[in-house]
Amino acid sequence: MKYFKNVYEGRYILWSLASKDLKNRYRRTALGIMWSLLTPLGLVAIIGLVFSVVLDRPLKTFIPFLFSGLMPWLFIVAAAQGGTNAFISAQGYIKQTRTPVEIFPIRITLVEFANLLFSLIAFFIVYLIMSPENFNLTMLLVIPVLMIWLVFGIALATISAIINTYIRDYAPLQSLILQGLFYATPIMWPPDILDEKNYSFVYKLNPIYYMMEIIRKPLLGEQLPHMSIWAAAITITLSLFITAVVIMSKVGRKITFKL
Repeated sequence: MKYFKNVYEGRYILWSLASKDLKNRYRRTALGIMWSLLTPLGLVAIIGLVFSVVLDRPLKTFIPFLFSGLMPWLFIVAAAQGGTNAFISAQGYIKQTRTPVEIFPIRITLVEFANLLFSLIAFFIVYLIMSPENFNLTMLLVIPVLMIWLVFGIALATISAIINTYIRDYAPLQSLILQGLFYATPIMWPPDILDEKNYSFVYKLNPIYYMMEIIRKPLLGEQLPHMSIWAAAITITLSLFITAVVIMSKVGRKITFKL
């Protein structure tokens, strides 16, 4: 398919741009890439201390639970919001060169995916200190799960990039949608809170819940999610990615006229 051919042809430019973006993000800062570890640690410490009291949850279990949900969520938000400007911020490359336009949303996603990997290092350090007994071979499943998440992020960034290039009001609308999804997804609160009140449909109708489950369970070394959860997450990812590829293939370099 033309989409994959174009991405392959632009792979060296993609790698160069993504590497440059990652270096520039922490350029001239004293701690540099360490901020990728310190930022999620700080967020988890602040939110965890507050909500562990509000939800009456022990810190030893709540902090890892929160950390394992907050990291993927930050990746989703970064990919979606960064995607809205993927073509707009790269209009110089797009208009003046024949660089494949398909690589620009992927560029955004790769940078945020790198930050997610750095955040995972921070998570495992904290989890090893707090609950070393929970470390087991189940955690190795995180590796293939991360590949699913990468595809999910690329699809999300690509769709956001296309829509916002044609409809500039989409970026703030997407921010509102993401805020709503944040509170409707078991990130800070465990699902059993709604289960007890027979409101489980709130999160079960939320596609992000299934994406969270396939990464959170392996990260925590817990029993793996039911096959229905895996099926739902993979179906959601493939559906979103196919949609992104089809739309991107139809738009192609016509996106230039909207920049």
